[in-house]
Amino acid sequence: METDIDIEAEEAERQRQQRTFEAMKDAGVSIDEYTQVDYFGFEIVHRVTLPDGKSYIDHQVLNEGARRSYMNQVNREVRLQKGGDAYMKMATGDERHELLKQAIVGWNLMTKNKDGDLVPINFTGANLGKFLEAAPPKVIDVIEKDVREKNPWLLGDITVEDIREQISDLEEMLEQKLKEAEGKES
Repeated sequence: METDIDIEAEEAERQRQQRTFEAMKDAGVSIDEYTQVDYFGFEIVHRVTLPDGKSYIDHQVLNEGARRSYMNQVNREVRLQKGGDAYMKMATGDERHELLKQAIVGWNLMTKNKDGDLVPINFTGANLGKFLEAAPPKVIDVIEKDVREKNPWLLGDITVEDIREQISDLEEMLEQKLKEAEGKES
């Protein structure tokens, strides 16, 4: 337990350090120490809590190697047709799947065993693949949204037209939900 004497001693020490820093600055002595950054140790991990409030997914901000791998996997095929028209083959489901494969690095998930008991499931590449195939789309949407927010360079892949299409889809969904709500109230 901290006493009044301890608090007074800490405050006196803080004031002494502040006076020392001020004197150094007045004398032209730099009080900042600059160091180089380790660019080989880039790793930033974020956690997304899932709707149950207990399960979570850990995902990383993609480093250049993961970014390159993702971009190579989702390379879009473009063909120029006679007459100057361009044809672009896009597989948005595969793009999303590959992004999550590159970004997700851990989790706290449970699965039912043969007796019906919930048991932890280890994070492995194979289990990640199973999760991405079997998880509810709403859960994947939550994870994908956070991954995209934490990797702003991904916005370079989205065109204004893509965003407008998403807005249109959302407006249609809103209209449908409003109609459903009206039907329930009647």
